[in-house]
Amino acid sequence: MSYFIISQDERFVHAVEPDGISRAVPRELLTLERIGEMDDWVLQFPIKEQQRLQGGLFVDFIQHPVTLWSDRLKSLLVRCSKKLKFQPVVLTDLKRLRQEPYWLMAAPEVHCLSNESEFHKDGSLKRPVIDERMAGLQPMMKVGGIREDLFIVSLGVAESILRRDFIGVRLTRIEGIYEENGGIA
Repeated sequence: MSYFIISQDERFVHAVEPDGISRAVPRELLTLERIGEMDDWVLQFPIKEQQRLQGGLFVDFIQHPVTLWSDRLKSLLVRCSKKLKFQPVVLTDLKRLRQEPYWLMAAPEVHCLSNESEFHKDGSLKRPVIDERMAGLQPMMKVGGIREDLFIVSLGVAESILRRDFIGVRLTRIEGIYEENGGIA
């Protein structure tokens, strides 16, 4: 099965970035087991000042400082996988009096990196290689066992994303191997 990394397209240099979200949303709550702890929270964040001055673009996928999914992209993902859980977030451009809904997402965390994956000296991921046997048939998952938030989607989900006019979403094919008994079959 083919998999793709979903990331923010950096060609959109004026994409909005929420201010203060990384301090307000603990990373450890972004799991399937714990995301419900934020059910009563009101999560509303202004966009960074520089983007307000430049007319920030509300893209469909915001990767930093916390991964956020647009309302449109979330609507597609819930049709592709019933295992995803979401929490609403509102991003506000105070200068233009504009608010946009976004979503924090918890996806199944799967330890699916092959021994062929490469890491930098600091432990960050350099070249991911997916063990397709470990990934199974998940349409969407978060790669477990690494520092980064790396979300991957199956070919079917990637094709669904590409058929729509999403802005700021990049899909990169990830190398995959099928390991059996520690070797490549």
